[in-house]
Amino acid sequence: MSGFRCGVCGKPHDDLPRDIAFRRPDPYFGVPEAERERRVRCNDDLCMIDDTECFIRGVLYLPFADGSGQFGWGAWAHVSDVDFERYMDAWDNGTEDGVPPFPARLASALDPYPGSFGLAVTVKLHSGGQRPLFTVVSEQHPLGVDQRVGITEDKAHSFVVRWA
Repeated sequence: MSGFRCGVCGKPHDDLPRDIAFRRPDPYFGVPEAERERRVRCNDDLCMIDDTECFIRGVLYLPFADGSGQFGWGAWAHVSDVDFERYMDAWDNGTEDGVPPFPARLASALDPYPGSFGLAVTVKLHSGGQRPLFTVVSEQHPLGVDQRVGITEDKAHSFVVRWA
C-alpha cells in the first residue's frame, strides 16, 4: 500500500502520510459562516469563539506497535480560559516546558474512533515551536488503548486512504 495523490497540493507522493491534521476545531464549523468574522478569532494554533470558548491545537500520537514510528492526529482541544492564558503567556516567554500538564477535551472528532469528540485528554506543552502533546485519559476508550498499546501501519493507512 504505497503512494497517493495529495488532496492539498495535488502532487503524487511515494508513501502514505503518517498524520492527519484538522485546520480548525469542530465547534468553529458550528458558527454560521456569516458570523465567523465577528465571533471567532483563530489562527493555526489557537482559536477562541465568542471570547469564552478556548481551543488549542496539538498532536495526539499513536505509536506503531512494531516500534517503527508513530501516526499523529493534529487535533484540537477545548481548554479552560485559565489554561489558555497560561499557554499564551508561556509561548510568549518561551517557558512552555515549565507548565504542568493540564486537562482538556478533544474538540476534533476523529472518525475512526466513535466518541472521540469531547474525550478527556491531558495537554503537555513543549518549547521550541512544537505543538502541545495530547494524551487520552481513558484506558478503555479505543483511542486511549491504541495510544498506549500501539497500532499497525495498515491501521494508520486505513485512516488516510479516504483522503488519498
